[in-house]
Amino acid sequence: MPITDDGSTGTILVCDGCGRSRRTSSTGPIAWDLLWMQANVAGWGGSDRALGPHYCTVCRDRE
Repeated sequence: MPITDDGSTGTILVCDGCGRSRRTSSTGPIAWDLLWMQANVAGWGGSDRALGPHYCTVCRDRE
């Protein structure tokens, strides 16, 4: 189970432009797919793969 620097567990998506992040407490095989779906609906852009690149709504509009 992934553990972040602050001790929380879950899956994290980080913007490659500014470092803004989104987090879910989900872990396991479908955690990334769920997080990406939520981020995409919220306006994030980029690759749907965990390796990225990923861009928040602010940085996506700059690309």
